[in-house]
Amino acid sequence: PEMKEKIFLRGQVEKKDKIGLGLGLTLVKKIVGNYNGQIWVEDKNAGDHSKGSNFIIILPEEV
Repeated sequence: PEMKEKIFLRGQVEKKDKIGLGLGLTLVKKIVGNYNGQIWVEDKNAGDHSKGSNFIIILPEEV
């Protein structure tokens, strides 16, 4: 999958120190999905992932 989708998969840790289980974004996506919400990631500067990311979370109003 594209990197922006891959980061939500369990175990996808790409840190220099390799500490962590890679569960954080997987859990966030699961929780957001349980509330019928959406989550996605965008480059801060379109097309340039080296400048950081924005995570967008949309939840239904009744949540």
